Amino acid sequence: MAGASRVSLAAAYGLISFIWGSTYLAIKVGLESFDPFFFAGLRYLLATALAYAWARFRGVGFPGSLGHWLPAFAVGVLFIGVCNGAIFWAETRLDSAYTALLITVNPVWAALLTPLYPGEERLKLSGWVGVILGFVGTTVLLAPWRAVTPELAAALVVVTSALIWAATALGVRRIRERYDPLALTVAQMASGAVVLLAVAAVRGQALVGPITLRAAGALAYLVVFGSLVAFTAYFFLLRHMDATRVASSTYINPVVAMVLGVVLLDEVITWYMGVGIAVVLAGVWLVMRRGEH
Repeated sequence: MAGASRVSLAAAYGLISFIWGSTYLAIKVGLESFDPFFFAGLRYLLATALAYAWARFRGVGFPGSLGHWLPAFAVGVLFIGVCNGAIFWAETRLDSAYTALLITVNPVWAALLTPLYPGEERLKLSGWVGVILGFVGTTVLLAPWRAVTPELAAALVVVTSALIWAATALGVRRIRERYDPLALTVAQMASGAVVLLAVAAVRGQALVGPITLRAAGALAYLVVFGSLVAFTAYFFLLRHMDATRVASSTYINPVVAMVLGVVLLDEVITWYMGVGIAVVLAGVWLVMRRGEH
């Protein structure tokens, strides 16, 4: 953790824990007016402009050739274009709280993938038990006994996006020293926005209804807090902490999402969601303990 104080790490961790928990609600609200891919692309396009202006104001440069920045752009295509695009689309079919619950398996994926990356900590027995519990809990969350439905398909897309996110987060640690965290944030949001807006253009749809005040407010929140603030904090953490430990913020994200979804959107938490998330979190806890031995 050299180069970063405990206070700054705790603050960054707290920010991503709460903000990314609340973004599921903001996405759901915004989708009452916007097409999911246009909504996501517009969010990151505006956030890129703000982040770039802030980077220049702070004196953060973007040195190097195009080749130097290709890995950063690739991160954006995966993090933003694929993973966030999948979540925006899935929330047209799923409740915000349920979507957040499915993402909770992220640290389990990260732990399972670490052997593929040199230098990352290997799983011990308790970690492998945690991985098994994580997948059992995810199966309960998916509730396949409900038969194949559009909701199940959307849920599988979310789980797959969590896998891609975990793999990309581990990959970011291979390139983290090449870029300033804010510069990396700008690059990945820009490339992600291009992908999302390209998909929206192919679909030929931007709006699904009148732009409401709620939807406009949700867009503003996602641009400033969900993108600029949260991603800067996230890449800062990845430079100084183990990727699986950073992913442990998913302990808190679903709690925030559930409270907001139930209180503000009258969403319902079913028995299988409660059982599934309990099993997943038990697995995540075992996975996170591996660094304590």
